[in-house]
Amino acid sequence: MKYIIICGPTCSGKTGLGVELALRYNGEIINADSRQIFKHTTIGTAKPKPEKCRGIKHHLIDFLELDDNFSAYKFAKLAKELIENIAARGKLPLVVGGTGLYLKALAEGLFKSPQPDYKYRKKLETISSKNGSETLYRMLTEIDPLTAEKIDKQDTTRIIRALEIYKLTGKPISEMQKTGEYNSVGNPLWLGLLPERKILYNRINKRVDDMIDEGFEQEVLQLKPFLDTVRKKKMVGYTHMISYLFDNMITRQEAIDKVKQHHRNYAKRQITWFRKVNGICWFDSSLDGFTEKVINICDRYLKKA
Repeated sequence: MKYIIICGPTCSGKTGLGVELALRYNGEIINADSRQIFKHTTIGTAKPKPEKCRGIKHHLIDFLELDDNFSAYKFAKLAKELIENIAARGKLPLVVGGTGLYLKALAEGLFKSPQPDYKYRKKLETISSKNGSETLYRMLTEIDPLTAEKIDKQDTTRIIRALEIYKLTGKPISEMQKTGEYNSVGNPLWLGLLPERKILYNRINKRVDDMIDEGFEQEVLQLKPFLDTVRKKKMVGYTHMISYLFDNMITRQEAIDKVKQHHRNYAKRQITWFRKVNGICWFDSSLDGFTEKVINICDRYLKKA
């Protein structure tokens, strides 16, 4: 089964390219952004506006409440069903987003992991805050050296999840992966977008300015019933605006500057993640004519038996 994955850091042009390819190849888009799946977070997650969608059907956007639990496993299962449904209707599935774990789960498969233990997570986060993330990394190395080798020492989120799974199951992730349930899908064409770094950061800064102009502060104020949930999810941009609007810990300008920095740091982590994925066809989306190069690759892929 053929489908296309469009990945890359935030502000790299994934949404625009996805729509262009969907229009050209009679496709539908499956969202792979772990923030855009939730309701009430529209401006801060840069959900595609109707005029930018140009009539193209988008799936898995704005369909969960903020306090709903979701995982890469659940994403892979839903995305697989959508890919099969879209293909059965004679259309091309395009999976578009920057959440690497979601895309990895879809393309390679993932075991079914236990539900989060937020109390234990909080305990590990406290340890990390006091002693540094390397303390948690050493803990992981002791119980699961194979998984530790695959995780960056500073990637606190993945380290905590690995420790959490061990606590809940008594088994290391590396062992569960050998016997776990896998649902890899087809043989996708991976397209990666990566503008020149300075251009990317300028785009990010401008997007945040646009978010502020569009009412990001008002959107965050309306999230008052979900503040604890948003904090736990560490949603990019939202936590710093909460610090300004609700906690009075920083000024408005400091909040805006930190939101920009948070997005730039997030982009760097995304780039690091995707560079480790084999088989991605990379394109500099800041160059004129890059779309034509993408189309040539897609034409060859879709013509193959």
